[in-house]
Amino acid sequence: MLTQETHLRLQLARTLWYNTYRGRVADVEGNYVATLRLIPAIPLDRSEVPPDAPEAAQFIIVLVEDGVIDADGLVDFERSVSDLVMTQMTQGDFKPEFCEFSYPSPIQMMDEEPVCPS
Repeated sequence: MLTQETHLRLQLARTLWYNTYRGRVADVEGNYVATLRLIPAIPLDRSEVPPDAPEAAQFIIVLVEDGVIDADGLVDFERSVSDLVMTQMTQGDFKPEFCEFSYPSPIQMMDEEPVCPS
């Protein structure tokens, strides 16, 4: 189980898609924790939007494709991974303010009947 004291390492790799990265998260002993797909959300330049358009923050979409994370360690996982991802991906004109995490649906949900109003 991940705790606040668990130290994680992040290995990043570029992909064949523009502005999309893969990440592998492991603990300090090298044990697998998660596989990530990282997508920097970069707002348009102010010159490309109407003058009254709201300001948009830079952030990183973190798709957790696979992992050995339990519900009790989820907050600590996201806190640790956010710190690692934002530190490693901050550069020049990209300074993300936060990470937005997304997880795949559990396999058991795929067998359930959809809940739709009749």
